Amino acid sequence: MDSIGLDAYANMFSLLSLTVAIAAALVAGGMYWRGRHASVQPATRAPVGKIVYRDAPTVRVVDSQRVDRLRKLARLEPGQFVDVVETRAGLPPRFRVTLKRIADIEGGAVAHISVDFGGAAVSCGPLVEEIAFNQFVLPRASRDEPRNCVFHYHESGDALDFMRIKLRTIDALANWAELDIMQVSGHWPASLGSR
Repeated sequence: MDSIGLDAYANMFSLLSLTVAIAAALVAGGMYWRGRHASVQPATRAPVGKIVYRDAPTVRVVDSQRVDRLRKLARLEPGQFVDVVETRAGLPPRFRVTLKRIADIEGGAVAHISVDFGGAAVSCGPLVEEIAFNQFVLPRASRDEPRNCVFHYHESGDALDFMRIKLRTIDALANWAELDIMQVSGHWPASLGSR
């Protein structure tokens, strides 16, 4: 009777193991199927952190949108200048940055620059000192870029012009400064500009 009882327990153990294996396979198959088909079904609620546009109309655009971005790193010595936008011979510069001098103050070295932006007045952040028309004393750029840079922003109809100058590095002993200059010009279709 012992051998019959052992065989019965062995068969029962095999049957129980087979049942557990089948149940695990069904659960795994169901999870796989649900994961594959969950993206097909419409979501009733947007996940946190994602933007879902439901009522955005389709806008037909005849003209193409155009954005030109220009960025230059210019290492200048006092008296030197860089023409960011090239001009034809004999015409005044459209966008010229001149390094006037390097000064050493108690907070560190600063650069005195002059900006010629086609005659337009440019602005500066509160950490920059404007000493004359489009002439600035620029501290070295920190993480708070808008406060210690020179900039110009102009929007007109369907066009946008933006310019930013910041002092990247300065070496008072070697007598040079490196300026990070960026200009962005954008044009978008008239159908979008009037919205």
